[in-house]
Amino acid sequence: MKKLFFVLTAASLVLFSCSSDKAQKEIDDQDNIKGSEVVETDLDLEFRDFGGEPTVLNIEDYTLQNETFRTAIWTGEFMQLTIMSIPVGGEVGLEVHDDIEQFLRVEAGKGMVFMGDSEDNLDFQVEAEDDDVILVPAGKWHNVKNIGDETLKLYSIYAKPEHAYGTVHQDKAESDADEHHH
Repeated sequence: MKKLFFVLTAASLVLFSCSSDKAQKEIDDQDNIKGSEVVETDLDLEFRDFGGEPTVLNIEDYTLQNETFRTAIWTGEFMQLTIMSIPVGGEVGLEVHDDIEQFLRVEAGKGMVFMGDSEDNLDFQVEAEDDDVILVPAGKWHNVKNIGDETLKLYSIYAKPEHAYGTVHQDKAESDADEHHH
C-alpha cells in the first residue's frame, strides 16, 4: 500500500510539473501573439499597420522602440493609432483637424504643447513629459515641440483616421510632403 501511495504521489508530481511547464509556455507564447500571428518579442517588434484586425500590443514598447517620425500601427474606420519619434528641437507640426479629436500620450522626453483657435493665436501653452496625455478638441490648432534633451516619444489616437492605411513617415519632411489626406 505504501508503495502504491508513493508511486501515485510521484506520478502526480511529474504530471503536475509537466502540465505547469506547458501552461507557463502557453502563457509566455500568448504574450507574443496577436490573433494567430506572432507580432513581438522582447527585442523584435513588427512595425506595420494592423488596421482593422483584432490587436493586442504593448504600446509602450512600440512607442519607445520606434525610430520613425510617424508610423501608423492600427487604422480602422473610426480610429487610428500612430507612434511618433520627434528629435531634439523638432516638432509634430502646426495643424488643425476640423472633424477629428486627438489623444496623445508622451512615453519619453519633454515637449511644449501649443493650442489655440487660430494658427496665429496659440494661447494654450503647457509642458508635457513622460506619462502626460494631451487632448486636442476638433477644430483646435495644435503643435508639440520637443524642448527636452532626448528624443520625444509619443503615440497618438485619432478619432477618425487622419493618415492613410500603412503610413510611415521617416521624418517631418516626408510627413510635410504627404498632405495628411486619404
